[in-house]
Amino acid sequence: MNWFKLLPKTVSGLLLLCLCTACATKGTPADVVINFPSAEPFITVTQADAVLADVVLANAQIDWRYRQQEQLCYSQFFVNYCLLNAKALRRTDSARVQKSEVAANYFKRKTNVDEMDRALEEKNIAHPVPVPVPPAQ
Repeated sequence: MNWFKLLPKTVSGLLLLCLCTACATKGTPADVVINFPSAEPFITVTQADAVLADVVLANAQIDWRYRQQEQLCYSQFFVNYCLLNAKALRRTDSARVQKSEVAANYFKRKTNVDEMDRALEEKNIAHPVPVPVPPAQ
């Protein structure tokens, strides 16, 4: 067996392996800072609207980071493992954002129902419903 014929293939294989690991460990999108909405209780509807706007931004950032990680995963050897990790990270971040979104929507719905009840009470006070008189026998 001639070792000199295998040497170029081995060196090129090692060089390719080093380049792939260098590309895989290069700046990952996991370093991206996501602006998670606040989880504080709401006092006004404008605060809830601001949190909902932050939720939209955070969801866009989460999706962008997932797509970047997905592209990096296809350049790695263990593609499925990398994709599973990227999906798990996206799932946990989305759940964290969804808590704020649910709380803001709940506050807005509750405030809207309270306002409708108040308007209905004012209407009933201003225009009372006449009490039906039973017919005389």
